[in-house]
Amino acid sequence: MKKASPIYNALAALAKLLHDSSAKWIVGGSAGLLLRGLPLSAMPRDIDIYCDEEDLPFIYAALQIYAVDAPHYSETNIYRSTLAHFEIEGMPIELVGGFKVDAAKSSYEVRVSELLIPFGERFSIPDCGYPLMVVPLAHELWFNQLRGREDRVELIAKAFMKMRGIHEPALQAIEKSNHFTAAAVDQVHQIISLEEAGEVEWTQR
Repeated sequence: MKKASPIYNALAALAKLLHDSSAKWIVGGSAGLLLRGLPLSAMPRDIDIYCDEEDLPFIYAALQIYAVDAPHYSETNIYRSTLAHFEIEGMPIELVGGFKVDAAKSSYEVRVSELLIPFGERFSIPDCGYPLMVVPLAHELWFNQLRGREDRVELIAKAFMKMRGIHEPALQAIEKSNHFTAAAVDQVHQIISLEEAGEVEWTQR
């Protein structure tokens, strides 16, 4: 806990700053995995929070005194989003709005209000009276699969299988509402099945 205290302090500050906002947001990335207690190889260097495009201006306004830039559209070979960056309690914060991933002939649109929050999990932060919502593991599973982070996929699959009954509905909802190739879906399900059998072996897409 002591080693992670800057992250927890920043998350607690975020929760306090945004608790009165009607805008919807959720914690993802390595900070979300840390909150779940997953054994990360290194401490998170920043905190990622996701929102829908229409909520980004309201979240930015609530955090503006901590902003290091203005919201701006960002596009790479596989990502599209509107980004804004902050520094709170010494931790870099990245606000990601309208996030879309296109990779390996698959397309994943991150819908915060519609999918991530309903299937997300609520966590409490020490010395903070406001809870945090963390993205469902199914999101992390697909996001890391599409970006080729096999180390993260295996780590997430292990956690997924410990409580498959809880995480499976989110996986089904994400797959139903996005476009993934049959080969990509087969591979994700194979990874889960192999993890259930205790014999994960990464295969290239």
